[in-house]
Amino acid sequence: MIFKFAFNKTSVIQSFFVSTVNPLTIQPHQAVEVSQIHGDFPDVLQPIDSFIKYLDTRKVKRFYIYRTFALGDILMLVPVIRELRKRGYDPYLKTIRWAKPVLDLLGIESDILRPHHSSENEYGIMMDGLVEQDHMRPKLSKIHRVDIYFKALGIEKLPKKLDWSIDLSRLPSSGLKGKYVVLQTAGSTVKKRLSNDARTALIKAFKNDGVHIVTIGEGNALSLEKLFAVIADAKCLITMDSGPLWISHFTKTPVVGIFGPTRPTERITYHPLWPDKVIGVRLNDKMNPPCKSCFENSKNCGDRMDCLKISGDRLYKLIRPHVIKILEADPDA
Repeated sequence: MIFKFAFNKTSVIQSFFVSTVNPLTIQPHQAVEVSQIHGDFPDVLQPIDSFIKYLDTRKVKRFYIYRTFALGDILMLVPVIRELRKRGYDPYLKTIRWAKPVLDLLGIESDILRPHHSSENEYGIMMDGLVEQDHMRPKLSKIHRVDIYFKALGIEKLPKKLDWSIDLSRLPSSGLKGKYVVLQTAGSTVKKRLSNDARTALIKAFKNDGVHIVTIGEGNALSLEKLFAVIADAKCLITMDSGPLWISHFTKTPVVGIFGPTRPTERITYHPLWPDKVIGVRLNDKMNPPCKSCFENSKNCGDRMDCLKISGDRLYKLIRPHVIKILEADPDA
């Protein structure tokens, strides 16, 4: 088995010391990946092989999925929840307040977390910190994060097609006129971030090409709904392995993804426009010598993230052909 899950079979919250700084806190009737618990396996936890099969034996259809951070990882749960609904389950998402407006727009029921709230009468599964295990576990590094979610739930037969649909008419106006390309060069951490010089050089070079660049990310305080609208109206999105990439799955926006520590094969292959209009540029392959994708553990470079320290001019030469091809293939561009 890839994961080691267990249920809190008691009616009270349980906490355990684990290999991370924070203790592992488990709500009543909540399933949690417990491989990091130190010492003997606690009696209050019941090991399970499959979360879904465990619920089936108890004839439970309604349950929550707990995920409270990282926009992209929350959005990846949307097609997972939709697939579970198709299979007769009634899941909802326990999450953070800022995510609720977009989840409402996508038709995903969500419950905002409240301090000291106990889920005593609810069944659920903890997904915080789960997909992030692909940073350190080679077996998970080879699996798309959407599939990691399915496997954690105990879904054996993966769906052939995922539902990334959205009612674009419910989005606010982007407020932008004309044809433009969206650029995002700064993800949530330094392991998903290019230099400011590279960003400036890209904008200047594309301007010389006559391509209007709209930047998002640091310094742009857009609501999530507005961010969806801006990406939806764009002819192309140039982005790091970050939240906007997953927004583009719903808006069906062509993408040129900039990758270094992660691989395109585990990030873009479920995009509705892949492979024709979704391209991954691997910066780690352009190094001398090339560096293998480390999935952000960055041991080989001592956390320097050498693969992302590319000059703007060189990066422009790598991504320009893909952007221009996408623009030229658009009859309205």
